[in-house]
Amino acid sequence: AGRPSTRTMSCVSTRVPYAHVPSRCVLSHRPGARAVSKTAARRPSRSGTKTNARADPVNSTDTSEAGAEVKECLEGSSVFLVGMMGTGKSSVGKKLATALGYSFFDTDSLIELVSKTSIPEIFASEGEAGFRQIETQILAEVAAYKKCVVATGGGIVKRKTNWMHLRNGVVVCLTGSAELLAQRVTKDGAEVRPLFKDADGDQGKIAEIIKELQKDRQAMYDNADVTVTLLVGEDGVSEGENLDELNQRVLHSLRNRIKEDDTKSRLKNEPKPGDITVTGM
Repeated sequence: AGRPSTRTMSCVSTRVPYAHVPSRCVLSHRPGARAVSKTAARRPSRSGTKTNARADPVNSTDTSEAGAEVKECLEGSSVFLVGMMGTGKSSVGKKLATALGYSFFDTDSLIELVSKTSIPEIFASEGEAGFRQIETQILAEVAAYKKCVVATGGGIVKRKTNWMHLRNGVVVCLTGSAELLAQRVTKDGAEVRPLFKDADGDQGKIAEIIKELQKDRQAMYDNADVTVTLLVGEDGVSEGENLDELNQRVLHSLRNRIKEDDTKSRLKNEPKPGDITVTGM
């Protein structure tokens, strides 16, 4: 097998606004990429990699050391964040990219940048199927690069084709209770999200929609290498940790998963026919 692509998507850093991303970052071709072994691909996240335990108090030294250790384990492989809307994939992704010294990308932002159209407008004119097709094209381009943290849209796991691209790196799923996610989505403005257009901003209705989406997608999210559950407060709804604490738990979970089985060795492999097996499709 040939060597995996060693290109890095260095034209954008976590500090550069998406509006300043040069269009040349989205390429018309895709180099050879890595994939998981058939055994690793079909194995869902094991109980040892699903974490909802609170991390130790976070300080900059802890995060720096954890980031350096995970970066060494990754050997340049990218990290893809999946999960429901409201789990904080973009916020966590930026923090994680900083800790790893990686570039950060958000597929939704790239879709709007490249199409020069907002996601609600794409849904309105092309429907969800049209949006998903554009999403797959963007993911394919970003997945061709190394040393990136990529925050993806909540429904990106629905297409088997997307898993060929996600499996170029390590997949982290962020999850949380429907009530917590509904609170977050409502706070951020649920009316701009096409899937909640009929909820009229009602947090209860939004929570019910999220529960249905979770039920529909859970088997697909279970294909992630690592699953991290958002913590909640004593009332069961409020935030139970800050962003730094969550980022620390993500780093620890990544480190543990890469070390505990063949996740690291499979990142060096070239893709072969039949390598990718995805459950829940």
